[in-house]
Amino acid sequence: MVRIRTPCLTGGGPRRQWQMGQPAGWAPAKDAAGAESMIASMKGVQAVSQAGDAMRSWWLCCLGYLILSGCASPPIPGVVQPNPGERLEVIPGPMPGFGPFPSHPDALMAACPLVLGLPNAVAGRPDAQNFELYWRTSKEYCAWIYYTPDGMYEMSMLAVSAVQDDARMRQCRLPSVVSDSRYRADEIQYLFVVHNHPYEGEISRNDIRFIVEQGAVHGFSVKTKDRDVPISIIAFYSRAERGNATCDGFFQYIPLTRELMKWSIGDEGKWKDEVYGRVEWRGDDFDIIYEAK
Repeated sequence: MVRIRTPCLTGGGPRRQWQMGQPAGWAPAKDAAGAESMIASMKGVQAVSQAGDAMRSWWLCCLGYLILSGCASPPIPGVVQPNPGERLEVIPGPMPGFGPFPSHPDALMAACPLVLGLPNAVAGRPDAQNFELYWRTSKEYCAWIYYTPDGMYEMSMLAVSAVQDDARMRQCRLPSVVSDSRYRADEIQYLFVVHNHPYEGEISRNDIRFIVEQGAVHGFSVKTKDRDVPISIIAFYSRAERGNATCDGFFQYIPLTRELMKWSIGDEGKWKDEVYGRVEWRGDDFDIIYEAK
């Protein structure tokens, strides 16, 4: 993160209010004494002018700081944001204060409100009054949920991109590798890519391609202490307004079964799942075949 120290925010700014314009009582001189008075008055004008220049410089300094600090917002605990143009090679783990969990459903249920509660993670419903504004300022956060040699489930820290170069979508770039100093690289097993969608939107085509690429790197299923768990990508969503985010469900794509699923909370507060589509690959491309309603 960029840190900028400027005199305007570190005690070097002006402390007095300066009066701009002519000093009170100034008039053209008519004699020597008046000339001296005029010279003194002119010095006063110069001093006021210099003070005014200092004042303008101070405000410009502050304005520049505010513009730059808008690009370098304060860091969020547990979130890694590379500088524009840089790319993360690894993502640290585990997430501080998260887990470990004995089962992957426990880890997913804990990750959902955590991710959706991050700044600008939610844009609300598309039909809401402020949706367009919230969408423009929304962010996508992504992380790995991984399985450790201890038979527990952890989450990496979250990656977020500093630049969103496509106004139609939000994206984050998650490295393929988690760096957890407690384990060797080959001891970590990768299960879920979790991220937020700023509104209730299904798994995107980019999501599908990304998790297939990760499956090719890490394998398409993981043998845990209970059973084999297929690798998948998950997109959490909230139907609530920004600032009051709730975990209302998530979308999921499982490359091994090619199923597109939606998980949501039913009327009785119980989770329910439905298969809403399947992915049919045609070489390097694919079609999404939606289930009949």
